[in-house]
Amino acid sequence: MNPGAFATRHRWRPGPRVAPFLPLTIPVAAWAATPDHPARTGSVLFGLALLIVGAKVGGLIAERWSQPSVLGELLVGIAAGNLLPLAFGERGIAFVRGDPTLHVLAELGVLLLLFDVGLEADLRALVRVGPSAGLVAAIGVIAPFALGWGIARWLLPEGPALAHVFVGATLTATSVGITARVLKDLGGLQSREGQVILAAAVLDDILGLVVLAVITGLVTAASSGGPGLSAFAVAAIVLKAVLFLGITVGLAPRVSGPIVRLAGRTGHHGTLLVLGVALCFTLAFAAERIGLAGIVGAFAAGLLLDPYGEGVRTRDESTTLSELLHPLSSVFVPLFFVLMGIQVDVGTLLTPASLGFGLGLVIVGVLGKLASAAGVVGRGINRLAVAVGMVPRGEVGLIFAGIGATLTLEDRPLLSDAAFSALVLMVVVTTLLAPIGLRWTLRPGSPGRGTGRAHPAAG
Repeated sequence: MNPGAFATRHRWRPGPRVAPFLPLTIPVAAWAATPDHPARTGSVLFGLALLIVGAKVGGLIAERWSQPSVLGELLVGIAAGNLLPLAFGERGIAFVRGDPTLHVLAELGVLLLLFDVGLEADLRALVRVGPSAGLVAAIGVIAPFALGWGIARWLLPEGPALAHVFVGATLTATSVGITARVLKDLGGLQSREGQVILAAAVLDDILGLVVLAVITGLVTAASSGGPGLSAFAVAAIVLKAVLFLGITVGLAPRVSGPIVRLAGRTGHHGTLLVLGVALCFTLAFAAERIGLAGIVGAFAAGLLLDPYGEGVRTRDESTTLSELLHPLSSVFVPLFFVLMGIQVDVGTLLTPASLGFGLGLVIVGVLGKLASAAGVVGRGINRLAVAVGMVPRGEVGLIFAGIGATLTLEDRPLLSDAAFSALVLMVVVTTLLAPIGLRWTLRPGSPGRGTGRAHPAAG
């Protein structure tokens, strides 16, 4: 047989699943062969292209395995940050880890995510479920905070006191998005347990943002020679956070309508998106100017435009602001999570001390949220299911950890590489455990199984 004819007939051809990614291999090889990688526009653009495609692939794979997409995005980042240096050296990954432009774009994703969470939050749900949501959320913040602070102080005695406090603050987070998705898959969104879980998770987010604002303010004050952990400083920041969110919600009926009507008068599709994103960034800027975290302002902007989660839209359009926001979020939000994964150093996590700290965080992270079962009042409600629904940290926990990695105290990162990696481990494990636990606790005949029927006052 003619070897050339055989090669022509049997040469490899890329399949439809592989072919779209082949063009990326050309600049990857060129970039790896370059002696250095200056922070030029081309490098930033190519780094951005790789990150968003990698994040999307990871998210799709995670969803195929019935897991939240955020886990796939995070794991792709962890793999890239720890495996690619073995093949191409540290320089390319060092560029991605440290490039300020990529990190600013990732921070935009965080702001858009919290803006969308604010748009979908229904403050009236907090009233409909009665006192259960408030008590579950309060316990779900206090218990994990205390346990997280305690284990950080015990296992990281050399760390600053504010680092211990920040670890506790990160454990207060609850991912309402992941819990809502699992409840929807199980048909439990309208159950009494589902109503309590979702309302408590929203309130938990609000309380967690207040806690985050306090810790961020304390770290900023301490870095500039301020009072640090003084009671007066804590009270002042709590007051600022509560007033900021309270004024925002109070202004919602007066501000939301005029903004929507203004967007409708232009007659151009997407004007509401422009005004909404501008408001998000403006309130994030305002929050930072008064010493709060920018994500507090982004969340407040969502509440300002749609405090009841009804889906704000102009009169002549069927597309809600949250739907208009989706294309932007689908690019910039995964970018944040894959960059968070790249920051994780598996080598630091695999040391006995760091691994022990990470496993300790997992244990207290689960126990702290399970304690919120004590806040469920009323009969016929599955308390265990409610508590399990508060366990996943997901994207909210990663945002908290990511902010901690950017804060500095005495010219050093507030969270060490090992502490950050341990927090990410806690986020991954709790996010994996929650769907399994909800499926078990909500099945017929499970321990503590309630009626599961919707009720206007589940508390």
